[in-house]
Order: sequence, then C-alpha cells, then structure tokens
Amino acid sequence: MTFFGRIAALLVFLLAAPAFATPAAPASRPEKLVLEDFFRGTLTAEGTFTSTIDGSVRGMKVVMKGTWNPKTATLTLVEDFVFSDGEKDRKTWRFTRTGDGRYVGTREDVVGEAEVRQDGDAVRLVYKAVVRTKSGSSFTVSFDDLLVKSDRRTVRNTATVKWLFFTVGEVDLTIRRLGR
Repeated sequence: MTFFGRIAALLVFLLAAPAFATPAAPASRPEKLVLEDFFRGTLTAEGTFTSTIDGSVRGMKVVMKGTWNPKTATLTLVEDFVFSDGEKDRKTWRFTRTGDGRYVGTREDVVGEAEVRQDGDAVRLVYKAVVRTKSGSSFTVSFDDLLVKSDRRTVRNTATVKWLFFTVGEVDLTIRRLGR
C-alpha cells in the first residue's frame, strides 16, 4: 500500500470510527413532578423577583409546610416568605386534585381559581393574584408558573408576571425538600 493509500485508509477509519462507538447512556431524567408527593413535609426555597420595568431584584427566602389529605385529595401548602427588604408574608395554597395531573388551586390573594396541570414532567400554574403596594393600593397581575423537578429533592419554579398585556416581572425560585 502506498503512502497516500495508508493516509486515505487512516482517514476513512477516523471518519467511520464514531459510527461504531458505543452510544452514551441517556442522561437520567428526574421522575414526573407530583404535587402531593413532592410538597408533603417541610421545604425551603430561595430566589428572586426581577422587575422587568426597572431591573430591580428583590430576594426572597421561603419556608413551606405541606400536608396531603387523601380523603379530600387536597394538598395544603403554607408558605412563609422573608424578602430581602425585611418584609414578611404568609400565603396558603390549597390544591385539590380533580383528575390525573390536574388540580384547582386557591389562595387568599388569588382571583377565582388557579389552573394547575401536568405539563410533561413539569407542573404549570396559571392564575391571577391581587398585589398590594406599600401605599395601600392594589392591582391584579397574572402569573404563569412552571415547576420543573431537577432531582428528587429539588424543584425550580420560574414564573412570568404580567399586568394587562405587559410583562412586569419574573420569578426564579429553587425549592428544596428537607429530610427524606
């Protein structure tokens, strides 16, 4: 075999070698997020609200306690917020399962009911909430939340917040299970 023949054979081998390689194992995906399983017990969360109007960022830490009532198919999730400016707040969600991967959610500041549904491996919440300002006025904003399980103890919650048709903010919150 000539020198150029050997080079050509080597090039063919190098170009064809990836076709014979053992494929890498697919990355393991976390299992589907089921609200009443993940949010049962005590959880902590940390994240931010970013204003798309002025670019300001407000940090938040949350302690959550969830209880599941199988008789009523209701998850009660109490959330205690502490914001970076010192403000504290408590919100209580009640998610009632209405079908496979479907819930209705209520909370003291939510207008009507939140639509909660399985979206592939994630859970999507769509709702309107009344937000009160420090001056005492209030307005209604729309939330579109997406909760994605990154591992068995962690969920990332991202949300877009709109007033009328304008995006006014974004939420990015990492939620972690304590214990088990």
